[in-house]
Amino acid sequence: MKKIFAILFLFVLSFQSLNTIAKDDDSDSKAYLNFNKKEGKPKVYIEGIRLDFDYLRRNMQFVDFVNEPAVADVHIIITQRVNGGGGMVYSMMYNNRTFENLSNYTLTTTSASSDTQDERRKIIADALKMGLMPYVNESEVASKMSIRYTGREDVPKANIEDPWKHWTFRSDLNGSLNLEESRKSSNYRINLRADKVTEDWKIRNYGQMSVYTSKVKDITEDTTYITERISNNLSTSVVNSLTERWSVGAFLSYSNSNYTNIVYSVSLKPAVEYNIFPWDISDRKVFTIAYYIGPEWKKYYEETIYDKLQERLWEHSIRLDLQLVQTWGEIQAGLNASNYLHDFTKNRVTLDTELSIRIIRGFSVNFDLRVENIHDQIYLAKGEVSLEDILLNKVQLPSTFGVNAGVGVRIQFGSIYNNIVNNRL
Repeated sequence: MKKIFAILFLFVLSFQSLNTIAKDDDSDSKAYLNFNKKEGKPKVYIEGIRLDFDYLRRNMQFVDFVNEPAVADVHIIITQRVNGGGGMVYSMMYNNRTFENLSNYTLTTTSASSDTQDERRKIIADALKMGLMPYVNESEVASKMSIRYTGREDVPKANIEDPWKHWTFRSDLNGSLNLEESRKSSNYRINLRADKVTEDWKIRNYGQMSVYTSKVKDITEDTTYITERISNNLSTSVVNSLTERWSVGAFLSYSNSNYTNIVYSVSLKPAVEYNIFPWDISDRKVFTIAYYIGPEWKKYYEETIYDKLQERLWEHSIRLDLQLVQTWGEIQAGLNASNYLHDFTKNRVTLDTELSIRIIRGFSVNFDLRVENIHDQIYLAKGEVSLEDILLNKVQLPSTFGVNAGVGVRIQFGSIYNNIVNNRL
C-alpha cells in the first residue's frame, strides 16, 4: 500500500505542475484595442481529429491553412465526444495568437449518428466558418465577405418530440477468417449497446460476446491442435450528476472467460466521482477522482492456486483521470489502484499515459505508456501449465507486472502554407 500512496502522491504533484503550465498558456489572450485591419488572410492551424482538409480548402478560401502552429494567427483544437443520441459533439477551441482585439473562446457543433461522412464534414466546416468570422472581420478579407441568411421568417417552430425518450441502441458484428494449408483461424465479436443520456442522468448497458478459434495441423504427426477462447461480458451502470463537480453511480457487471478460468464473475459496485474542474470545460481539461467499492461473486472452471472453485469477495478501487488539451500538446493519464479487502496483498496498480508535446517549431514528441503492478491473479488454475497451452496461448499465465511503451517524434520543415488541392495520381 505504501507504493500505491507514493504513486498517487506523484500523480497529483505532477498534475499541479501541468495545470500551472496550462494556466500560463491560457494567459495569451489579448485585451486591448487596435482598429487597424490585419493584412492578408488569417493563417489557421487545425489539429485534434482527422479532417478532410481537401474539402476545407475548397470551401474556406478566405483563410490560409498552415502546417506549423508557430506561424498561425489562429490555432484551433478540435475534440469530439459521443452524445446521448449516439452522434458526435465537436468542441472547437479557438486560440488567438496574433489578433489584439480578440480573446480565446470555444464553440460546439453536433452531428447525428445517422449522418454520412459528407454531412459530418459539412457540419464541421460550417461551424469552423462561423467561429472564424471574428478573425476575418479584423483582417483585410472582411471587405470581400458577404453573409446570406437562407431561412424563412414565416416557418413556424416545430414542436420537438422524442418518442425514444433519449434512448439509443446500437449493435456491431465483426468477424475475420484466415486460411492456410496447415493453419486455420476465425474470430467474431458481437457488441450490443443501449444508452440513455440526459443532463442529470447517464444510463449505459453493454454486452459483448467474442469467440476465437484456431486449428494448427502438424503434417508430420497427422495431429491437429485446437485453440478456442470464448468470452462474454455484460455491464450496466446508472450515474446521477449531483452538482457541476460531484456524481454518484452504481455499476453491475458479469463476465465469463475460459482463457482466465472464470465460469462467471459478477460484481456490484456503487461509486462516487469528483471533478476538480467544472464539467462545462471538460473539452479542455479534466481531472477526476472516483472511488468504487462492492462485492464480487466468482466461479472457476478449475480449482485455483488458492484451492477455490467459487468464492465471494469485496473489492475497492480508486481511479484518477487527467486530460489537458492545450496548444503546446495534449496529456491523458489514468491511474487505477485496487485491492481485495480480505487480503491487501492481492492488489493491482495500473498507470496509463499518452503524452504529445510540441518541443520547438516543427518538432514534437509523442509518448504512450502502460505499466501494471499485478498481485491479484486469484483466478489462475492450480497445477502446471503444459507447453502446448503456452505455445497455443490457451490460458492466462502468471505475471507480477506488465509494461507496454511507445515513443515517436515528428519533424516538419519547409513551406508553411497548405492551401492547394491536388488529387491527381
